[in-house]
Amino acid sequence: MRLLWALMRGAPLTSTPNLVDFYSKFSPSPLSMKQFLDFGSVNACEKTSFLFLRQELPVRLANIMKEINLLPDNLLKMPSIKLVQSWYVQSFQEIVDFKDKNAEDSDTTRTFTDTVITIRNRHNDVIPTMAQGVVEYKDSFGIDPVTSQNVQYFLDRFFMSRISIRMLLNQHTLLFGGKVKVNPAHPKHIGSIDPACNVVEVVKGGERYTW
Repeated sequence: MRLLWALMRGAPLTSTPNLVDFYSKFSPSPLSMKQFLDFGSVNACEKTSFLFLRQELPVRLANIMKEINLLPDNLLKMPSIKLVQSWYVQSFQEIVDFKDKNAEDSDTTRTFTDTVITIRNRHNDVIPTMAQGVVEYKDSFGIDPVTSQNVQYFLDRFFMSRISIRMLLNQHTLLFGGKVKVNPAHPKHIGSIDPACNVVEVVKGGERYTW
């Protein structure tokens, strides 16, 4: 709600750095698994999802983009890290392009869903590419214990952020990205979620799940 109010009252934001600064001032919305399940099974509405994601995704993307910029300068110069940064910048720009679009227009929501699919696919290789960037840095400069600890702390936060963003992208894509709303291979799934998932068994390795 604070973000919506700020967008309505604030001056127009045009440049990507200014937009990143703006959205990074807000915290991601906390979401429970129950909220995901309730929305997907009872209230699934593409317009509602569109209105939420066009605000939520820029906040999450901007926050992690700001954290990336805090990495050591020499690490930021690595080709693989620069590639990951370019993906986030492009995805952020594509989402904020919808901030003033008419949610009542079915073409807008359809285009948004196509954009979400594009973004999801673009970020498929973020983990190995980021890891390659760290390897490039180590090969070029070596790494001391303090830097290693700081980079590991960043990576833990970065990958958790990626999981949450990926979850939002996957749910929207699977619920609204095709004519068939039920996955034939997993007919009881709600988007990417198995309501009957036995978490303990998964952790123990008793069942295999494809993420």
